[in-house]
Amino acid sequence: MGKKKSSGSFGSLIFKIVKIAVFIFLLANFCWNGKPLWKNIIPAGSDAVEKSGKVIKDEAEKVQKAVKDASKDAEKAAKKAVDETKKAAEDAKDSIKEATSTASDITEEEEKELEKIIEQNLKK
Repeated sequence: MGKKKSSGSFGSLIFKIVKIAVFIFLLANFCWNGKPLWKNIIPAGSDAVEKSGKVIKDEAEKVQKAVKDASKDAEKAAKKAVDETKKAAEDAKDSIKEATSTASDITEEEEKELEKIIEQNLKK
């Protein structure tokens, strides 16, 4: 009987030690210099976590800035292309007008139809 009783009390002792350790750990998380226990025990780990968070934030800001710059450049290029296309279409319209004014076989109705077609294409 002595052996069973001593092994039972040994398990009970370990259980009590674990309960006390958990209680102290939970208590320390709430009231150890205003910081969780793991920050006091392993300060380098908390510093590493904070530094990695800052690095991630900085890199995210850099990516956002690069995306904004790229979108602005793309918008400028698209606007320039649209302006050049409109100018080319107007030049083509003017050259067609000049060509039609000298040609005698194109009537005014056909000229008006051509202008309508050109204007429709300009709007697109």
